[in-house]
Formats: sequence, C-alpha cells, structure tokens
Amino acid sequence: MGHMIRAIIGKNTVIQSITDHWVSAEMIKLPQDYALTFLNDYLFDDIEELCDLKNTCNYPCLSYLTDSVIEFLKDKSIGAQLVYMETDYFGGYGTQAGVFFENGEMKCEPMDGDGTVNHLLRLLGVRKQLLKDEFDSLELYKYRRMD
Repeated sequence: MGHMIRAIIGKNTVIQSITDHWVSAEMIKLPQDYALTFLNDYLFDDIEELCDLKNTCNYPCLSYLTDSVIEFLKDKSIGAQLVYMETDYFGGYGTQAGVFFENGEMKCEPMDGDGTVNHLLRLLGVRKQLLKDEFDSLELYKYRRMD
C-alpha cells in the first residue's frame, strides 16, 4: 500500500479557521482535538494566487513548500501551531518531510527522513498512545491519498 499526502495539521479550531474561508479546503477531524486539511491542488493554486509571491524557496524535500505557502502557514499559525507534511511511500519505501510553524514563524528548517513526521507531531503536542507512535495515534494511516 502507498501513502502520498500533503497535509496541514493543527488543533481543530485552527484548521477550522482555514477551511471556513477556503472552499477548496476540507477539515478532517483527528483524535486528541486535532484536524487536518489536505494541501490539494485547488488549495495550493488558491494560496499561490492570493499570495502571489515569487518563489525563491529551495527545499527539495518539500515539493509544495513555496514562498506563498510559507506566508500562508505563518499567517495561520499566529497564536497557534501548525505542521505541514508531505509523504510519498509505496511498498514500505519512500520519503516523509515537513516543517513546524508557531506564532507566525517557521520554528525549524524543513526536515526529512525517517521519524520526521513523528518528531513534528511531538512538537505540535500529539501524545503517543500505548504501543503507537504519534502518526498512528492521530490515525493518519487512514489517509493514504488526498482524493
């Protein structure tokens, strides 16, 4: 099985504030009062059009983390925390990458490699359940594709 998503994860209220104002975004509730919205092609295009920034970013590990997306996530993380993540796995092999935003700032450089998503979810405050990691505790395994 594969896992290929681009997602913004945060507390329900933060994700709700995104999805309430963007027709192209849908909120998916997760355990522990978290939620996600996929950075689907429609939302990505809307953000790019709204922010209209020349892309100078060079984060090869995150294909969709452009200057416009960074500004959008900084704005949405004012007074809050957000994780942006991308996964691309098939047959147990692949990549994961992401970045953490808090209070209007990118709090760390984008990172990739095994354990990246769990590390970022820990920064977000996700609690591991017994015999599960943070990814499984939020039941992210249920969302293998964005459609």
